[in-house]
Amino acid sequence: MVKCLCYLIIYWCVLLFGVRGIIVTMDEFLRVLWDGVVIVDSDSGVIVDVGDESLIRDYGVEVVYGDSKSIVMPGLINTHTHSPMSIFRGFVSGISGFDWLKRVWSLEAHLKPRHVYVGALLSIISMIKSGTTTFADHYFYAEEIARAVMETGVRAVLAKTVIDLYEGPPKHSLKDSLSFAEKFFNSNGSLSTMIGIHSLYSCSIETLREAVSVSMDAGIPIHMHLSESRDEVKFVKESYGVTPIRLADDLGILKAKHLLAHVSYVMDEYELNLLGKFKVKIAYAPFTKMRGGQVIAPILDLMIRGASVSLATDGPLSCGDLDMFREMKFMLAAQNLKYGSASALKPIDVIKASTVNAAMNLGFQNLGFIGRGAKADIVVLKAWKVKVIPIKDVYYTILYCLNGGDVDTVIINGKPIMVNGVIGGVDEENIINEAMNVVGELEDLTIKP
Repeated sequence: MVKCLCYLIIYWCVLLFGVRGIIVTMDEFLRVLWDGVVIVDSDSGVIVDVGDESLIRDYGVEVVYGDSKSIVMPGLINTHTHSPMSIFRGFVSGISGFDWLKRVWSLEAHLKPRHVYVGALLSIISMIKSGTTTFADHYFYAEEIARAVMETGVRAVLAKTVIDLYEGPPKHSLKDSLSFAEKFFNSNGSLSTMIGIHSLYSCSIETLREAVSVSMDAGIPIHMHLSESRDEVKFVKESYGVTPIRLADDLGILKAKHLLAHVSYVMDEYELNLLGKFKVKIAYAPFTKMRGGQVIAPILDLMIRGASVSLATDGPLSCGDLDMFREMKFMLAAQNLKYGSASALKPIDVIKASTVNAAMNLGFQNLGFIGRGAKADIVVLKAWKVKVIPIKDVYYTILYCLNGGDVDTVIINGKPIMVNGVIGGVDEENIINEAMNVVGELEDLTIKP
């Protein structure tokens, strides 16, 4: 299905190459070079220099991607998704909370490892084509997702999901999740792992306590959903007498290394301060919660108190096309609406949440920005279009005017994965056909009597 990292021969022969355009560095100085060049070492996968167009001559590079009319920025980082769920698109809609989960879990009861591989591959291709170079995944049969990751060259942080209070979804124990995490933890430049605890309402207290213990012993973060719906708040209060955030604190989850998805329901000032005190890492997915009729998370208040917020799409059944550019628009609009201000968040805040802050939330060093020594994960956008010009404030342009369809070239770990909209070594039509075969199998299993 995928010819493993089978790039055009010229990509392998060229050690140094250039990337030209309006360089949006997202570095500590937030430099923007209006006609700049990035020099990339494809062998080491790092950026060796950033400067003006004279670098092309200075380094003697012959291959240059982009031009003076392109926008060049760090690759986008999606910090929470369930990539194999692309094969469930359209199976469930119009419901939210536990009703949504019960329906989805009844579908997932029929999953086979091959289904997960095909769904992950379909989503990864979609993410690459729309400028996402790294994603954090939380799902079953994670070995199959790892296979798709290594075949396509994308960067990922994977977690094998543990659910022990409900029947239906594939059953992985905490031991299974930890074993997977330890096997692939920092295994190479493209793949890392976390421990995948689904939620407070789907795992027993014993499992949750043990997860904190093994996470602290192994130094591997826990990736889980927290306080994401009204149903969760009601269930946790009735079961344990406290809110989800207070229970997470009682269990030590906030003290452990973690990545917490959603955190929509923050009940009071105490909880805001608690989350700030522990500098919680939050993966915020605005569209999926808004379309489900849930509340808009108090992201600005959390950021002010010290929480580290990164952007996410959630799974493709919930969000659709996994386009992080669209999700950035929702983040800005949702927060400005919630706080009744046109400047509660600024475009640069949202772009940070999708790049350098996202990298930090996933535990990466030297990722999410363009600078000497940084990992060369870069996207080139075609910006010279009627819907875009004039380009005066480049952060405005990225947030308001561009989308995943404007991505032309994607470089991951110093390798040109996609050039002129074409991903090397990938037969997209074949992947689509395989995905449709899987959808047919699932329809036979779940819909027909």
